[in-house]
Amino acid sequence: MEALAARGHRVRAVARVEDFSPASHAALLSQLDRRGVTACSPDGNSLEFHLNGVEVSVLTANPYWRAYFEAQAAVFAPDVILTSTDDPALLLFGAALRVPRARVVYLARAIVATPFGPDSALPNAERTATLRAADGVVGVSEYVAGYARQYGGLEAVYAPISLLTPGEWPMLGSFDNRYITMVNPCAFKGISIFLGLAERFPALEFAAVPTWGTTRIDYQAMARQSNITVLQPVDDINDLLRHTKVVLVPSLWAEARSRMILEAMSRGIPVMAAAVGGLPEAMLGQPYLLPVAPVIAYHASLDESMVPAGGIPAQDVEPWAHALEQLTTDRAHYETLSAQCRRAALDYARGYNVEPFEAYLESLLAKPRRAPMPAAPLADERRRLLQLRLRKMRTGAVGNVDL
Repeated sequence: MEALAARGHRVRAVARVEDFSPASHAALLSQLDRRGVTACSPDGNSLEFHLNGVEVSVLTANPYWRAYFEAQAAVFAPDVILTSTDDPALLLFGAALRVPRARVVYLARAIVATPFGPDSALPNAERTATLRAADGVVGVSEYVAGYARQYGGLEAVYAPISLLTPGEWPMLGSFDNRYITMVNPCAFKGISIFLGLAERFPALEFAAVPTWGTTRIDYQAMARQSNITVLQPVDDINDLLRHTKVVLVPSLWAEARSRMILEAMSRGIPVMAAAVGGLPEAMLGQPYLLPVAPVIAYHASLDESMVPAGGIPAQDVEPWAHALEQLTTDRAHYETLSAQCRRAALDYARGYNVEPFEAYLESLLAKPRRAPMPAAPLADERRRLLQLRLRKMRTGAVGNVDL
Protein backbone atom coordinates (compact mmCIF):
# COMPACT_ATOMS: atom_id res chain seq x y z
CA MET A 1 0.00 0.00 0.00
CA GLU A 2 2.83 2.40 0.85
CA ALA A 3 4.64 1.52 -2.37
CA LEU A 4 1.52 2.28 -4.43
CA ALA A 5 1.11 5.59 -2.60
CA ALA A 6 4.75 6.44 -3.35
CA ARG A 7 3.99 6.01 -7.04
CA GLY A 8 1.28 8.67 -6.91
CA HIS A 9 -1.85 6.66 -6.17
CA ARG A 10 -4.30 7.68 -3.47
CA VAL A 11 -4.56 4.71 -1.13
CA ARG A 12 -6.69 4.03 1.91
CA ALA A 13 -6.33 1.06 4.27
CA VAL A 14 -9.47 0.13 6.21
CA ALA A 15 -8.72 -2.05 9.21
CA ARG A 16 -10.02 -3.16 12.58
CA VAL A 17 -8.62 -4.09 15.98
CA GLU A 18 -8.90 -7.61 17.33
CA ASP A 19 -11.37 -6.80 20.11
CA PHE A 20 -13.75 -3.85 19.89
CA SER A 21 -13.75 -1.83 23.11
CA PRO A 22 -12.79 1.56 24.55
CA ALA A 23 -9.70 -0.16 25.95
CA SER A 24 -8.62 -1.31 22.48
CA HIS A 25 -9.20 2.20 21.16
CA ALA A 26 -7.01 3.68 23.91
CA ALA A 27 -4.33 1.02 23.47
CA LEU A 28 -3.97 1.63 19.73
CA LEU A 29 -3.93 5.38 20.25
CA SER A 30 -1.14 4.94 22.80
CA GLN A 31 0.87 2.70 20.47
CA LEU A 32 0.59 5.21 17.65
CA ASP A 33 1.65 8.02 19.97
CA ARG A 34 4.77 6.08 21.01
CA ARG A 35 5.66 5.73 17.32
CA GLY A 36 5.18 9.42 16.66
CA VAL A 37 2.00 8.91 14.59
CA THR A 38 -0.69 11.53 15.06
CA ALA A 39 -4.21 10.07 14.94
CA CYS A 40 -7.65 11.59 15.28
CA SER A 41 -10.93 10.00 16.28
CA PRO A 42 -13.86 11.42 14.32
CA ASP A 43 -16.49 9.56 16.32
CA GLY A 44 -14.83 7.94 19.35
CA ASN A 45 -15.21 4.50 17.74
CA SER A 46 -12.39 4.68 15.19
CA LEU A 47 -8.98 6.19 14.52
CA GLU A 48 -7.69 7.87 11.39
CA PHE A 49 -4.09 8.72 10.54
CA HIS A 50 -1.58 8.90 7.68
CA LEU A 51 1.37 6.54 7.44
CA ASN A 52 3.97 6.84 4.69
CA GLY A 53 1.45 8.26 2.26
CA VAL A 54 -1.39 5.85 3.10
CA GLU A 55 -4.68 7.01 4.62
CA VAL A 56 -5.51 4.59 7.42
CA SER A 57 -8.94 4.16 9.02
CA VAL A 58 -9.23 1.71 11.91
CA LEU A 59 -12.44 0.63 13.61
CA THR A 60 -11.70 0.25 17.32
CA ALA A 61 -14.78 0.36 19.58
CA ASN A 62 -17.77 -0.35 17.36
CA PRO A 63 -18.50 -3.97 16.37
CA TYR A 64 -20.33 -3.06 13.14
CA TRP A 65 -17.23 -3.44 11.00
CA ARG A 66 -19.00 -4.37 7.76
CA ALA A 67 -21.08 -1.19 7.94
CA TYR A 68 -17.87 0.72 8.66
CA PHE A 69 -16.22 -0.73 5.55
CA GLU A 70 -19.26 0.12 3.42
CA ALA A 71 -19.22 3.70 4.71
CA GLN A 72 -15.53 4.06 3.92
CA ALA A 73 -16.03 2.69 0.42
CA ALA A 74 -18.98 4.99 -0.20
CA VAL A 75 -16.94 8.09 0.64
CA PHE A 76 -13.61 7.04 -0.88
CA ALA A 77 -15.20 5.70 -4.12
CA PRO A 78 -12.21 3.47 -4.97
CA ASP A 79 -11.20 2.31 -8.43
CA VAL A 80 -9.82 -0.90 -6.90
CA ILE A 81 -10.58 -2.71 -3.64
CA LEU A 82 -8.03 -5.20 -2.34
CA THR A 83 -9.46 -8.02 -0.23
CA SER A 84 -7.61 -11.05 1.06
CA THR A 85 -7.59 -14.41 2.79
CA ASP A 86 -7.79 -12.47 6.08
CA ASP A 87 -11.55 -12.40 5.33
CA PRO A 88 -12.14 -16.18 5.22
CA ALA A 89 -15.94 -15.94 5.40
CA LEU A 90 -15.84 -13.46 2.46
CA LEU A 91 -18.10 -11.02 4.30
CA LEU A 92 -16.09 -7.99 3.23
CA PHE A 93 -15.46 -9.54 -0.18
CA GLY A 94 -19.22 -9.66 -0.77
CA ALA A 95 -19.57 -6.06 0.37
CA ALA A 96 -16.72 -5.03 -1.94
CA LEU A 97 -18.46 -6.57 -4.94
CA ARG A 98 -21.40 -4.22 -4.37
CA VAL A 99 -19.28 -1.04 -4.48
CA PRO A 100 -20.06 0.81 -7.71
CA ARG A 101 -17.43 0.55 -10.49
CA ALA A 102 -14.65 -0.74 -8.20
CA ARG A 103 -12.55 -3.65 -9.43
CA VAL A 104 -12.24 -6.23 -6.65
CA VAL A 105 -8.92 -8.05 -6.28
CA TYR A 106 -8.48 -11.02 -3.96
CA LEU A 107 -5.01 -11.40 -2.44
CA ALA A 108 -4.27 -15.08 -1.72
CA ARG A 109 -1.85 -14.75 1.19
CA ALA A 110 -2.53 -17.86 3.29
CA ILE A 111 -3.50 -21.17 1.71
CA VAL A 112 -5.02 -22.48 4.94
CA ALA A 113 -7.60 -19.67 4.79
CA THR A 114 -8.67 -20.30 1.21
CA PRO A 115 -11.96 -22.22 0.80
CA PHE A 116 -10.56 -24.81 -1.60
CA GLY A 117 -7.97 -27.53 -2.05
CA PRO A 118 -6.27 -30.14 0.15
CA ASP A 119 -4.53 -27.58 2.38
CA SER A 120 -7.63 -25.56 3.22
CA ALA A 121 -8.77 -25.65 6.83
CA LEU A 122 -12.40 -24.97 5.85
CA PRO A 123 -13.14 -26.03 2.26
CA ASN A 124 -16.38 -24.57 0.99
CA ALA A 125 -17.65 -24.93 -2.58
CA GLU A 126 -20.07 -22.00 -2.30
CA ARG A 127 -17.37 -19.59 -1.16
CA THR A 128 -15.05 -20.86 -3.88
CA ALA A 129 -17.73 -20.06 -6.46
CA THR A 130 -18.18 -16.61 -4.92
CA LEU A 131 -14.47 -15.88 -5.35
CA ARG A 132 -14.79 -16.38 -9.09
CA ALA A 133 -16.64 -13.06 -9.19
CA ALA A 134 -13.35 -11.28 -8.38
CA ASP A 135 -11.91 -9.11 -11.13
CA GLY A 136 -8.47 -10.41 -10.24
CA VAL A 137 -6.67 -12.87 -7.97
CA VAL A 138 -3.04 -12.38 -6.93
CA GLY A 139 -0.98 -14.98 -5.08
CA VAL A 140 1.84 -14.05 -2.72
CA SER A 141 4.02 -16.61 -4.51
CA GLU A 142 4.01 -18.62 -7.72
CA TYR A 143 3.17 -21.62 -5.54
CA VAL A 144 0.02 -19.96 -4.19
CA ALA A 145 -1.10 -18.70 -7.58
CA GLY A 146 -0.73 -22.21 -8.99
CA TYR A 147 -2.65 -23.68 -6.06
CA ALA A 148 -5.51 -21.21 -6.63
CA ARG A 149 -5.64 -22.06 -10.33
CA GLN A 150 -5.54 -25.81 -9.74
CA TYR A 151 -7.93 -26.19 -6.84
CA GLY A 152 -10.05 -23.03 -6.96
CA GLY A 153 -10.47 -22.64 -10.69
CA LEU A 154 -9.37 -19.00 -10.27
CA GLU A 155 -7.47 -16.99 -12.88
CA ALA A 156 -4.70 -16.28 -10.39
CA VAL A 157 -1.36 -14.61 -11.12
CA TYR A 158 1.73 -13.99 -9.02
CA ALA A 159 3.02 -10.51 -8.24
CA PRO A 160 5.11 -9.27 -5.30
CA ILE A 161 2.68 -8.13 -2.59
CA SER A 162 4.83 -8.60 0.52
CA LEU A 163 7.65 -6.15 -0.09
CA LEU A 164 10.79 -5.44 1.86
CA THR A 165 11.13 -2.15 3.70
CA PRO A 166 12.61 0.46 1.33
CA GLY A 167 16.20 1.52 1.86
CA GLU A 168 19.52 -0.16 2.44
CA TRP A 169 19.73 -3.67 3.84
CA PRO A 170 22.85 -3.74 6.00
CA MET A 171 25.15 -6.74 6.26
CA LEU A 172 24.30 -8.11 9.71
CA GLY A 173 25.13 -11.81 9.47
CA SER A 174 28.01 -12.87 11.68
CA PHE A 175 29.26 -16.18 13.02
CA ASP A 176 29.66 -14.41 16.37
CA ASN A 177 26.04 -13.27 16.60
CA ARG A 178 24.16 -14.47 19.61
CA TYR A 179 20.86 -16.11 18.66
CA ILE A 180 19.29 -18.91 16.66
CA THR A 181 16.02 -17.06 16.04
CA MET A 182 12.45 -18.11 15.27
CA VAL A 183 9.60 -15.65 14.70
CA ASN A 184 6.04 -16.63 15.65
CA PRO A 185 6.81 -19.92 17.43
CA CYS A 186 3.63 -21.99 17.42
CA ALA A 187 2.44 -25.45 16.46
CA PHE A 188 1.87 -24.84 12.74
CA LYS A 189 5.07 -22.84 12.41
CA GLY A 190 7.10 -25.74 13.80
CA ILE A 191 7.75 -24.88 17.43
CA SER A 192 8.31 -28.61 18.08
CA ILE A 193 11.44 -28.48 15.90
CA PHE A 194 12.56 -25.23 17.57
CA LEU A 195 12.17 -26.78 21.02
CA GLY A 196 13.87 -29.98 19.91
CA LEU A 197 16.91 -28.05 18.67
CA ALA A 198 17.09 -25.98 21.86
CA GLU A 199 17.12 -29.20 23.88
CA ARG A 200 19.71 -30.81 21.59
CA PHE A 201 22.09 -27.81 21.78
CA PRO A 202 22.06 -26.53 25.38
CA ALA A 203 25.21 -24.45 24.79
CA LEU A 204 23.56 -22.40 22.02
CA GLU A 205 21.30 -19.42 22.64
CA PHE A 206 17.88 -19.43 21.00
CA ALA A 207 15.54 -16.46 20.58
CA ALA A 208 11.76 -16.63 20.14
CA VAL A 209 9.68 -13.70 18.92
CA PRO A 210 6.02 -14.51 19.70
CA THR A 211 3.40 -12.97 17.42
CA TRP A 212 -0.14 -13.91 16.40
CA GLY A 213 0.13 -17.71 16.67
CA THR A 214 1.93 -18.21 19.98
CA THR A 215 -0.30 -19.71 22.67
CA ARG A 216 0.00 -20.06 26.45
CA ILE A 217 1.08 -23.67 25.94
CA ASP A 218 3.86 -22.48 23.63
CA TYR A 219 5.05 -19.93 26.20
CA GLN A 220 5.10 -22.61 28.89
CA ALA A 221 7.09 -25.00 26.71
CA MET A 222 9.68 -22.33 25.92
CA ALA A 223 9.96 -21.34 29.57
CA ARG A 224 11.10 -24.87 30.37
CA GLN A 225 14.17 -24.41 28.14
CA SER A 226 16.75 -22.26 29.93
CA ASN A 227 18.56 -21.41 26.67
CA ILE A 228 15.49 -19.82 25.02
CA THR A 229 15.09 -16.05 25.35
CA VAL A 230 11.69 -14.58 24.50
CA LEU A 231 12.02 -11.26 22.67
CA GLN A 232 9.33 -8.70 21.91
CA PRO A 233 8.38 -7.94 18.29
CA VAL A 234 10.14 -4.94 16.77
CA ASP A 235 9.16 -2.30 14.21
CA ASP A 236 12.63 -2.34 12.64
CA ILE A 237 13.62 -5.88 11.64
CA ASN A 238 17.30 -4.88 11.82
CA ASP A 239 16.97 -4.57 15.58
CA LEU A 240 16.28 -8.31 15.70
CA LEU A 241 18.56 -9.52 12.93
CA ARG A 242 21.72 -7.78 14.12
CA HIS A 243 21.75 -10.25 17.05
CA THR A 244 20.81 -13.29 14.95
CA LYS A 245 23.23 -15.92 13.66
CA VAL A 246 20.70 -18.26 12.00
CA VAL A 247 16.96 -17.87 11.27
CA LEU A 248 14.70 -20.91 11.64
CA VAL A 249 11.55 -21.26 9.51
CA PRO A 250 10.39 -24.85 10.29
CA SER A 251 6.75 -24.48 9.17
CA LEU A 252 4.61 -27.60 9.17
CA TRP A 253 1.69 -26.33 7.07
CA ALA A 254 1.58 -25.26 3.43
CA GLU A 255 3.32 -21.95 4.01
CA ALA A 256 2.41 -19.51 1.25
CA ARG A 257 5.80 -17.81 1.32
CA SER A 258 8.06 -16.36 3.98
CA ARG A 259 8.99 -12.71 4.05
CA MET A 260 11.32 -13.51 6.94
CA ILE A 261 13.53 -15.63 4.67
CA LEU A 262 14.26 -12.77 2.28
CA GLU A 263 14.63 -10.30 5.17
CA ALA A 264 17.29 -12.51 6.76
CA MET A 265 19.20 -13.55 3.63
CA SER A 266 19.35 -9.98 2.32
CA ARG A 267 21.33 -9.17 5.47
CA GLY A 268 23.66 -12.15 5.13
CA ILE A 269 21.96 -14.37 7.71
CA PRO A 270 21.61 -18.05 6.73
CA VAL A 271 18.15 -19.59 6.95
CA MET A 272 17.06 -23.15 7.76
CA ALA A 273 13.59 -23.64 6.27
CA ALA A 274 11.07 -26.42 5.84
CA ALA A 275 10.60 -27.90 2.37
CA VAL A 276 6.86 -27.14 2.26
CA GLY A 277 4.55 -24.87 0.28
CA GLY A 278 6.16 -21.72 -1.07
CA LEU A 279 9.27 -21.87 1.13
CA PRO A 280 11.46 -23.53 -1.54
CA GLU A 281 10.58 -20.59 -3.81
CA ALA A 282 11.50 -18.08 -1.09
CA MET A 283 14.86 -19.77 -0.41
CA LEU A 284 16.15 -18.85 -3.91
CA GLY A 285 18.04 -22.13 -4.28
CA GLN A 286 20.09 -21.64 -1.11
CA PRO A 287 20.83 -24.25 1.58
CA TYR A 288 19.26 -25.34 3.98
CA LEU A 289 15.86 -26.61 2.82
CA LEU A 290 14.99 -29.39 5.25
CA PRO A 291 12.34 -32.13 5.52
CA VAL A 292 9.33 -32.04 7.85
CA ALA A 293 6.24 -34.15 8.38
CA PRO A 294 3.56 -31.64 7.29
CA VAL A 295 0.07 -31.16 8.68
CA ILE A 296 -2.34 -33.07 6.46
CA ALA A 297 -5.71 -32.45 8.14
CA TYR A 298 -7.48 -29.76 10.14
CA HIS A 299 -10.28 -29.93 12.70
CA ALA A 300 -13.46 -27.85 12.66
CA SER A 301 -12.32 -25.83 15.68
CA LEU A 302 -10.05 -22.90 16.52
CA ASP A 303 -7.30 -22.58 19.09
CA GLU A 304 -6.92 -19.60 21.43
CA SER A 305 -5.19 -17.65 18.63
CA MET A 306 -8.24 -18.18 16.38
CA VAL A 307 -6.23 -20.49 14.12
CA PRO A 308 -7.80 -23.73 12.83
CA ALA A 309 -6.73 -26.68 14.96
CA GLY A 310 -4.97 -29.58 13.34
CA GLY A 311 -3.05 -32.72 14.09
CA ILE A 312 0.68 -31.97 14.42
CA PRO A 313 2.75 -35.00 13.34
CA ALA A 314 5.85 -36.04 15.27
CA GLN A 315 8.99 -34.52 13.73
CA ASP A 316 12.45 -35.88 13.01
CA VAL A 317 14.81 -33.20 14.33
CA GLU A 318 17.96 -35.01 13.16
CA PRO A 319 18.35 -33.31 9.73
CA TRP A 320 17.80 -29.95 11.39
CA ALA A 321 20.33 -30.72 14.11
CA HIS A 322 22.95 -31.74 11.53
CA ALA A 323 22.47 -28.50 9.59
CA LEU A 324 22.57 -26.34 12.71
CA GLU A 325 25.74 -28.02 13.90
CA GLN A 326 27.44 -27.21 10.59
CA LEU A 327 26.38 -23.57 10.74
CA THR A 328 27.43 -23.08 14.37
CA THR A 329 30.76 -24.93 14.41
CA ASP A 330 32.30 -24.24 10.99
CA ARG A 331 33.12 -20.53 10.69
CA ALA A 332 34.40 -20.78 7.12
CA HIS A 333 31.25 -22.58 5.99
CA TYR A 334 29.06 -20.00 7.72
CA GLU A 335 30.83 -17.04 6.20
CA THR A 336 30.75 -18.53 2.70
CA LEU A 337 27.02 -19.22 2.97
CA SER A 338 26.38 -15.80 4.52
CA ALA A 339 27.95 -14.02 1.55
CA GLN A 340 26.26 -16.37 -0.92
CA CYS A 341 22.73 -15.97 0.41
CA ARG A 342 23.11 -12.20 0.72
CA ARG A 343 24.23 -11.95 -2.90
CA ALA A 344 21.30 -14.10 -4.09
CA ALA A 345 18.78 -12.13 -2.03
CA LEU A 346 20.03 -8.71 -3.14
CA ASP A 347 20.03 -9.77 -6.78
CA TYR A 348 16.45 -10.96 -6.37
CA ALA A 349 15.35 -7.90 -4.40
CA ARG A 350 16.35 -5.51 -7.19
CA GLY A 351 13.31 -6.63 -9.16
CA TYR A 352 11.11 -7.29 -6.16
CA ASN A 353 8.96 -4.17 -6.22
CA VAL A 354 5.37 -2.99 -6.61
CA GLU A 355 5.56 -2.27 -10.34
CA PRO A 356 4.27 -5.69 -11.55
CA PHE A 357 1.33 -5.44 -9.14
CA GLU A 358 0.61 -1.87 -10.22
CA ALA A 359 0.67 -2.92 -13.88
CA TYR A 360 -1.73 -5.76 -13.11
CA LEU A 361 -4.20 -3.42 -11.40
CA GLU A 362 -4.02 -1.00 -14.31
CA SER A 363 -4.71 -3.86 -16.74
CA LEU A 364 -7.89 -4.68 -14.81
CA LEU A 365 -9.07 -1.08 -15.06
CA ALA A 366 -8.75 -1.32 -18.82
CA LYS A 367 -11.18 -4.24 -18.92
CA PRO A 368 -14.92 -4.37 -18.23
CA ARG A 369 -15.77 -5.13 -14.64
CA ARG A 370 -17.00 -8.62 -13.92
CA ALA A 371 -20.74 -8.89 -13.29
CA PRO A 372 -21.32 -7.83 -9.64
CA MET A 373 -23.30 -9.82 -7.13
CA PRO A 374 -26.92 -8.78 -6.72
CA ALA A 375 -27.27 -5.74 -4.48
CA ALA A 376 -28.18 -6.41 -0.88
CA PRO A 377 -31.72 -5.46 0.18
CA LEU A 378 -31.96 -1.70 0.70
CA ALA A 379 -28.28 -1.43 -0.22
CA ASP A 380 -28.62 1.93 -1.98
CA GLU A 381 -30.49 3.57 0.91
CA ARG A 382 -28.15 2.08 3.48
CA ARG A 383 -25.11 3.24 1.53
CA ARG A 384 -26.59 6.77 1.33
CA LEU A 385 -27.09 6.87 5.11
CA LEU A 386 -23.61 5.50 5.78
CA GLN A 387 -22.07 8.06 3.47
CA LEU A 388 -24.02 10.85 5.16
CA ARG A 389 -22.91 9.71 8.59
CA LEU A 390 -19.22 9.51 7.64
CA ARG A 391 -19.30 12.97 6.09
CA LYS A 392 -20.91 14.35 9.23
CA MET A 393 -18.19 12.70 11.32
CA ARG A 394 -15.50 14.45 9.34
CA THR A 395 -17.13 17.86 9.63
CA GLY A 396 -17.75 17.42 13.34
CA ALA A 397 -21.53 17.32 12.95
CA VAL A 398 -22.09 13.77 14.10
CA GLY A 399 -25.73 12.81 14.39
CA ASN A 400 -27.51 9.62 15.30
CA VAL A 401 -28.14 7.71 12.11
CA ASP A 402 -29.72 4.28 12.43
CA LEU A 403 -27.74 1.83 10.30
